[in-house]
Amino acid sequence: MGIAAFYAEKISPLLGATSFGRRLDMAAIAFNADLQFAASEYSDSGGRIFTDAELEEIFSGLDPASLALARKFMRRQYRCPRNGFMVHPKYFYDDAEKSEYRKIAPELRRLRRRLHLPVSVGPESLYYHHGLRFAPDFVKRRIAGRVFADIGGWCGDSALVFGNYDPARILIFEPIAANREKLLRNLARNRVRPGLCEVVPFGLSDRASVENGMECRTLDSFAAASAPFGVLKADIEGMGLKFLRGAEATIRRDRPLLSLSIYHNEEEFTGIFRTIKEWKIAYHCEIRQFSPYAMHGEYSLFAYPEEWRAADAGGA
Repeated sequence: MGIAAFYAEKISPLLGATSFGRRLDMAAIAFNADLQFAASEYSDSGGRIFTDAELEEIFSGLDPASLALARKFMRRQYRCPRNGFMVHPKYFYDDAEKSEYRKIAPELRRLRRRLHLPVSVGPESLYYHHGLRFAPDFVKRRIAGRVFADIGGWCGDSALVFGNYDPARILIFEPIAANREKLLRNLARNRVRPGLCEVVPFGLSDRASVENGMECRTLDSFAAASAPFGVLKADIEGMGLKFLRGAEATIRRDRPLLSLSIYHNEEEFTGIFRTIKEWKIAYHCEIRQFSPYAMHGEYSLFAYPEEWRAADAGGA
């Protein structure tokens, strides 16, 4: 048993029995990010903690860098308290993350000001473009001229950066009325080309339903009459796997690029890649981290058809 496991299983429960002990517990973990870190959405959902061996089985077939990210994410969920305790960055983030933060922070601040967006908008959209910014050129060529789906539109930040990739149209799925008002206002303030964006006032799931007061449909039911999709981006607070299951026919038909958040809960973290693998649709998949300083890291599964890469290698 390693130090982290011994601490979590033996020492921490003893300390947690008293108020003073809990204070010692928090002091200990603040100085050792391998033992514990801050509250996260994943841990608060009751997500299961997986061993390295289990992760290698769950994500079998992924590249070593993706497996390393999966291990890092899971180790940081090792025993996350639900009280919102924040670990100081000095003790939590690794050197590569600190360096990345210093590199992107100035650009992120400039973009928020220029696009009139709130400070809560993070680098996953404005800097990484949900993976598109640093994707291979052959990926960017393949998605140009096709429909982009921004699933979980929030304030319009993703739609604003998607305009850089020559989409035929951007469909923004946002079921919350207050968010739709914000994103429409932001699209207008940024003078988005008329007709480029269409705001769709419902959420996406695996069936027609009302979930948490929001009307939901499947992408398959919506997309039957749509032009081919080139990008499906989904960051929808833990409903990513349900969305994926309701989009199978569309994905098989259009073979779009996928950028799907996997950090909200266990269902997303393990289920999204497993589902794509079980479909046997020949997609190249990677785990990406789209924030160097958020507690959950904005982890996403970034995937595109294998034939895109094969065609590029063959000069097609």
